[in-house]
Amino acid sequence: MAVAATRQRLPTVCSALVVRCYSTEKPHAVKKIVSEPDMPIEEIVKNWDSANKIYYGPERDRVNFPHPVCPLTNPPVRLGFIPESWFQFFTEKTGVTGPYVFGTGLITFLLSKEIWIVEHGFSHFIAFWLLFYVLYKKYGTTIANFADQTGEDQMERHWYKPMRKTVEHSEASIKENEKLIWCEDGQKYLFEAQRENVDLQLESAFRQRQLEVYETVKKRLDYQLEVDNARRRIEQQHMVHWIVDGVVKGITPQQEKDSLAKCIQDLKTIATQQSAATA
Repeated sequence: MAVAATRQRLPTVCSALVVRCYSTEKPHAVKKIVSEPDMPIEEIVKNWDSANKIYYGPERDRVNFPHPVCPLTNPPVRLGFIPESWFQFFTEKTGVTGPYVFGTGLITFLLSKEIWIVEHGFSHFIAFWLLFYVLYKKYGTTIANFADQTGEDQMERHWYKPMRKTVEHSEASIKENEKLIWCEDGQKYLFEAQRENVDLQLESAFRQRQLEVYETVKKRLDYQLEVDNARRRIEQQHMVHWIVDGVVKGITPQQEKDSLAKCIQDLKTIATQQSAATA
């Protein structure tokens, strides 16, 4: 079945090489549409479509002019060399004995009219065909099987095997390209993830710098606060010392003595009141 299908596709493949175009300017002109190595793929597809339209289009009369199909084997024969189709042609019109009567009558006519002259070499003719018939009966099937097997081996080696390799290579290339397309489709997700990663890194760096600015400003403000507190503390201590020194300097020895006496008197009064309150 695979051999027959491939043979049926052969005209389609060959039709892409040379297409006969019928035009008003040049009737029966032949237009070559052989695919060049550097031809764009769109042009190649267009050429294939043109060939298929001419050979398999709706205008083709498939009833009166069917597409020829190469047979896989030789047609059956009788008597070793006469096609079976000839016998079938006579059988439909004259019966089963018709082909044999026609053949015998034809040979008799040729001999009687001396169209086929029997001479001294006629025995060689009879011997040749007798030997041919014997060889056909004895080795015909073997030779036919060998020829068919050789033909199949040749087709397998020079046609089917390269075609299978080409198909396998094309399928592998298609799968690889589909995989690459799938990988390319995933690149956008990778780019988005990388973009988000970069954004997160930028955000982290921005917040880190903000923290550094905050800590630097805080240190400077703390420094200024410490400077102000130190200045106020020094000023306060200086003011206290200055006032104390001024008060101390303003007290005379007599005032100091009177103040001490007054303090002693107050202490005694407090002590007497405390004793009375206790009693």
